[in-house]
Amino acid sequence: MSKVLAIIAQDMRTFLADRSNLPGLLLVPAVMTVIIALVSGGAFGGGAPTRRLDVLDADVSPASADLLSAIRFAGPGLVLCPMDNMPDDACQLGNDSVLTLERSLDRVAESVSVALLQIPAGYASRLVDQETTSITIRTANLFGPSQAAQQAVEAALRRINGAAIASQVGMGVIEQLGLSGPTRQETNTQRQAIYTRALRLWESQPVKVALTFSGSPEESSVSSSLRVGLGQSVPGMGGMFVLLTVFGGMAALTVERQQGTLPRLASMPVSRAALIGGKVLARFTLGLIQFLIVILVGAVLGMDFGSDPIALVLLIGAYTLAVTALSFAVGTRIRNPAQASGLALLSSLTLAPLGGAWWPIQITPPFMQTLGRLSPVAWLMEGSATLIYDGGRIADIWLPLVVLLALALVAFLIAIPRFRYHVD
Repeated sequence: MSKVLAIIAQDMRTFLADRSNLPGLLLVPAVMTVIIALVSGGAFGGGAPTRRLDVLDADVSPASADLLSAIRFAGPGLVLCPMDNMPDDACQLGNDSVLTLERSLDRVAESVSVALLQIPAGYASRLVDQETTSITIRTANLFGPSQAAQQAVEAALRRINGAAIASQVGMGVIEQLGLSGPTRQETNTQRQAIYTRALRLWESQPVKVALTFSGSPEESSVSSSLRVGLGQSVPGMGGMFVLLTVFGGMAALTVERQQGTLPRLASMPVSRAALIGGKVLARFTLGLIQFLIVILVGAVLGMDFGSDPIALVLLIGAYTLAVTALSFAVGTRIRNPAQASGLALLSSLTLAPLGGAWWPIQITPPFMQTLGRLSPVAWLMEGSATLIYDGGRIADIWLPLVVLLALALVAFLIAIPRFRYHVD
C-alpha cells in the first residue's frame, strides 16, 4: 500500500508542479460554472431562479388588480414587486418598499428584476368604455428570463382582451333585446358584470394544453422538469472538467513511456497491481479535486445541494471512477502526447454537451436524449438533478450509480490487460 501511495504522491507533485495545469484546474472551471449558471437560469441557487417583475400601477383599480392576477396565473414563477414581496424580501427592496420609475429602471438594468410593467392611470375607465389603452413593458433584453415575463404579460392581456370582447358582444346582444339599463351607470354596471364573469370563466380553462417531454416516464411538464441555475452548471461543469483533467492524464502516461519512467518503475520491486493502481488512483484523485473546486464555487454562491450530501458524494465518486476507467481504456494504444491531448479534448467536448453538461438535456430532441445516455455525464446529471431539485436520496439514484459503476468495471476489464509500460 505504501508503494501505491508513493506513486500517487509523485504523480500529484508532477501535475501540480506544471503551472500551466493550474488555470485549467482552478480558474477556468470557476468562471465557466458562473457563466453557465447565469445563461441557463439568470440567477444563482440550486433550484429555479427568482424572476422579479417590477410593477408601477398608476391606476390602482379592481381592473388593474385583475390584470396582475392574470399575470400571476400565466407566470406562476414570477414575483410581482412590490405587491408580492414576502418577509424574506423576495423582491430585494430592503427597508424601502417604494418603487419609483428611476429605481425600477436601475433594477432592470442591473438584472435585479427581469422587466418593468407600467399600468397607466385611467386604465380601468378606458377598459369599461371600450377605448384602446396601452401598458408598457421595459426590459434590458428580449431573451432569457425577461422573455418569460413578457410572455406572461402577453398571455394575461389575451385573457383581459378576451373578457373585454365578451363584454362588448354581450352588451350588444342585451341592447338588441332591449334589456340594457336606462342610465349610463347601469349600462356600465351590466358591462362590468359581463366582463367580470368572462374573467372568472377564463380561470376555469375548459380546454388546457399539457406540454410534456416525449418519452418521459413521469410525463413531467416543461416548467417542472427544466433544470436551471447552479443546480445545472455545477454538476455539468464539474463533469466536463473532470473529463478534461482525467483524460489529460493519457498524455502524461505517454510522456512517461517515452522518457522511460514507466519501464524503470516496472523493473523495480513494484507489483503490476500496485503500479497500475497508483496510476489509476492518482488520476481519480485529481478528478475528485477538480470536482471539489467546482462544488466550492457553488457553495460560495449559495447553491442548495439537496438533502442527502452523502448520496451526492457517492455519485461524484462513481462518475469520476467511470471517467478514470474510460481514460485508461481508450489511452492504452496512444503513441504520443499530441495524440493524447487531441483525443482528450475531443472526448471531453463531445461527451459533456451530449450528456447535458452545457444545457438541460430535456431541451434536446428525443433522439439526442437517447444518444446522450452513452455519455457518463448524462447519468451524473440525472442523479444530481434528482438529489438537488427533487430532494431525492441515495435510493432514488440507484440506477445512475449502478450504470456508472458498471461502466467503470467494464472499462477497467478492458484497460488493465492492455496496459503497456513501453512505447511500441
